[in-house]
Amino acid sequence: MSSYHFGVRLARDLDYFAFPRTGSHFLWHCFTGLFDLVFFPTPYGDQPEPKQRREELDPMALKALELRTDDAGYHPVHIHHDSNGLHGVPVDHGRPVIVLIRNPRPVLYSYYQTATSRWGAVIPDIDAWLKEQAALYERFYAAAWEIRDKAPQRVHLVRFEELRRDPAALQQIVEFVGVPPKLPADFVFWCCQFDRFTKPGDRTFYRQGDDDAWRRDPVWLARLENIGDFSRYGY
Repeated sequence: MSSYHFGVRLARDLDYFAFPRTGSHFLWHCFTGLFDLVFFPTPYGDQPEPKQRREELDPMALKALELRTDDAGYHPVHIHHDSNGLHGVPVDHGRPVIVLIRNPRPVLYSYYQTATSRWGAVIPDIDAWLKEQAALYERFYAAAWEIRDKAPQRVHLVRFEELRRDPAALQQIVEFVGVPPKLPADFVFWCCQFDRFTKPGDRTFYRQGDDDAWRRDPVWLARLENIGDFSRYGY
């Protein structure tokens, strides 16, 4: 399809790309608060994993993101979160694009912790695994950068570090998407603060909300400092 409607309204149509553990699930909840999201059936939509992830989140925060201000009109937004398959490498479809990126060091630290504690993965050679994942990260964002270099006016880069810092990153997303938000960016930011958004206790997916945990782990500090040069991406 070249366009999507909800009723008679034309939905704003965008692509979205993010490498695993860059904060994508966090950002999608922000999208839920900001926009009237339109979803269509996909092969990845009805899986047990998303339902289990929600069990680690505060239901009141999730409910708050479903609200809307009294004067908010209805502006449907359709974001292709799986246009190239699950975690596929970005491909340019000619649509506006949101790209989420995060420092690869906390990404790989979080990825390992989640893979082993949540999914039971056994990784005998951690350094080889890190090297492989770092290469996949590089491949993913090299493809995203090609799209950005070719058409910078329709690619919006979101850095996870800025997304966590203050509401400005969310407001910039609203301006890029080009529709009035159903909830103000500062309220969505407030709702999605880690300690407010997650339930207390042990969590295996939404783990710590701490981008610097790897720096306080001396074994991982040495490993992650040597995974490669990512200065091209600002890290």
